[in-house]
Amino acid sequence: MPQAVRPTAELLAELRRPRPYPAVSVTLPTHRRRPENQQDHIRLRNLLEEAGRRLADDPDVPRERRLAVAEHLRLAGEELDPERFLDGLVLYASEDEHRMYRVGAEVSERVVFGTTYLTRNLVAAEARSRPYWVLVLSEDDVRLWHGRGTQVEPVEGDGFPVANPGEERDGPVTREGGGLGVSQDMRSMFTEADDKLAAALDGRAQPVVLVGLRPQTSLFRSVTRHTDHIAAELDKGGLRTVTPAELAVELAPVREELAEARSTAALAALDAARSGRRYAAGVQDAWLPAHEGRVAHLVVEDGLRITARPEAVEGAERAALSVLDGGTPSVDGVEDDIVDSLVEAVLDADGVVDFVPDGTLAEAGGLAAALRF
Repeated sequence: MPQAVRPTAELLAELRRPRPYPAVSVTLPTHRRRPENQQDHIRLRNLLEEAGRRLADDPDVPRERRLAVAEHLRLAGEELDPERFLDGLVLYASEDEHRMYRVGAEVSERVVFGTTYLTRNLVAAEARSRPYWVLVLSEDDVRLWHGRGTQVEPVEGDGFPVANPGEERDGPVTREGGGLGVSQDMRSMFTEADDKLAAALDGRAQPVVLVGLRPQTSLFRSVTRHTDHIAAELDKGGLRTVTPAELAVELAPVREELAEARSTAALAALDAARSGRRYAAGVQDAWLPAHEGRVAHLVVEDGLRITARPEAVEGAERAALSVLDGGTPSVDGVEDDIVDSLVEAVLDADGVVDFVPDGTLAEAGGLAAALRF
């Protein structure tokens, strides 16, 4: 059964550990529900068959290792249950093992052979699944939800839900937006909810989404101390007793808005770095700074894939890159996707990695970095 995964530094280091060629990585976008997830199993089977054909045709793989890897690919396919898929699947196989991970964000459809497992899909999925908070506002109470990617769960405790302090409105009712009454009771309830939100945020720079009718979201904005955290609004009422699955569907446009905001912020960081002469464009210019721990923020297009071979310069291993049209990873040191190694180097040095839509960084070759110095 594939695990739902959060890619810790320890897990990424283990997955990037060198293995005898071929370490096979298979990634597939999947679906959570019928009927789409029934097709996922067919698409996965086709990918595993493609991996098997490549394995059989590769002259650099000894027969015993080829059989061992093929057996682990077969076992992985048999263990998968499409009824438990999330938004993406990442499968690894080598001569000694197979691993499977479910991720809560879409991944690309790929089969990659190398001497380490491909991890950028896990990193990209994690970047797209950054946590956020949802406040559902109503006349009766304020409910807090915690979100990560397409998953949202209600927060029970820490003072939530915050109830309206009285059934009788004790202040003059003003009529705004479709006749909704806004009273002192509601103002007090929103103020209390804002106070309790501070404990949930705990000083972290995580976005907050307001859900409610326009007069309610406007009133909350007038009393909150967390304006800088409010990243989006959903102008809709009637979600007070919504289920997690129903709320996740309603929040789809909000998630797109948050993703666009992250991309905008990442590009702004690159612009600031360019102005401060701390900017590197393209994989070759970013490669050495990344391995020297000088990349603070790496921005990569989602579909960027570069085949390259690290080269030694003046005795320093992997100090430069030769970008190639193709090659054999097991023979001449070629890496099928050098972007994976670059992402790992940045993360190892406590840098930030963001992924943006294809074409966003066309002038920079699909990749750019803001340097620390």
